[in-house]
Amino acid sequence: MTKLQDQLNRWMTGTDELPALRDKDWYLSNLLGAVFVVMAILQIISFNGFKEALRGIGLTSSPAVWAVLLIIVELWAMLGFFKIRLNPLARRLSGLFAVLVSGFWFIQTMKLVSEGAAGQLPGSGFFGKYLQQSPGWWTVVEASLLLFTVVYVLSLSDSKNK
Repeated sequence: MTKLQDQLNRWMTGTDELPALRDKDWYLSNLLGAVFVVMAILQIISFNGFKEALRGIGLTSSPAVWAVLLIIVELWAMLGFFKIRLNPLARRLSGLFAVLVSGFWFIQTMKLVSEGAAGQLPGSGFFGKYLQQSPGWWTVVEASLLLFTVVYVLSLSDSKNK
């Protein structure tokens, strides 16, 4: 139990150093942060359309709550991908939220394609009602690439800080 308490203390009171990434890794990290920002902003601008897109992909119970949660998680996730000084706990949560939200979009897209909804829905909801893409194999590739890149950048960040 003391190991866990020590780790939590380090995360909460530790230094707010940036991950030790090379410049090209920071470019990739910043690109991920920008993707999360664009997703969240377009979802906020078209909030009603985003709620309807979520309802269309099967989140029929409280799509407004789902929409708000996804936007908050995307905004928090983006914090860890920019050169912003965060305490270690906030940076860890940012990484966790990035994996959760990109995993959410991956699972939802795979579910829609496997259920045969490819081409039947007007949009998958990645970017609210803007940049609408009907769920299909192309959106599966996009969601997979997002998830893989998030995990890759987070693994670079963890391996360089040990």
